[in-house]
Amino acid sequence: MRLPNLLKISVLPVMSALCHAQDGAAQFNPAKMEKTGMLPPHTKVLGERAVAAFGKKDWPAARKAYQEMLELDDGNALVWANLGAVEQQAGDLKRAIECFEKSVQFNPQLAPSWTALGLLVQQQGDTYRAISCFTRAIHEDPEDARAHNFLAIAVKGLAWADAAEVELQKAIEMKPDYGIAHFNMALMLLERRPPAIELARRHYEKALTLGVAKDDVVERRLKE
Repeated sequence: MRLPNLLKISVLPVMSALCHAQDGAAQFNPAKMEKTGMLPPHTKVLGERAVAAFGKKDWPAARKAYQEMLELDDGNALVWANLGAVEQQAGDLKRAIECFEKSVQFNPQLAPSWTALGLLVQQQGDTYRAISCFTRAIHEDPEDARAHNFLAIAVKGLAWADAAEVELQKAIEMKPDYGIAHFNMALMLLERRPPAIELARRHYEKALTLGVAKDDVVERRLKE
């Protein structure tokens, strides 16, 4: 059995709704903004247009809105991140990677961009670079359970089982209702020699209660 990568980049477009420089900027914490990013001033309408287009899967319209933002501020990391999410969803992997690389170039503290970049380069088969990206994401946001889960998947790809279990345990401790992490932990425990059947069963059953679909291979292994 393999530890699967079950999640996709699906949260990044929401970043576009975070904040605009003109919307009550005085109340923002500058240190926090370094971590989350801000869209360019006077682009609220463009941001709303981009989010609406993304929701409709209208990739050309979403792309156009973000490109118009970049015409106003071509060094805005948050815009590059959202454009990267558009390109990823539109199926242009190469362009998506370029956008996320731009995002972390302009703001290395933007943890979701490191996570997204890690997922994309891992999809290309560059596991070592993916590990580097996920590690940097965790450095910027140590409490991001998803980044720990993705790192576990990446290191498992290099047969570093102990390290994968450690990262999954961290993900579960940070987010006890993280069904995918429980499911992945169940797989890891079943791969132990000898397998930790009862502990795996507990994580698997927890994953099911949290909405993860049943898996025939796991079900069969738990009955052996």
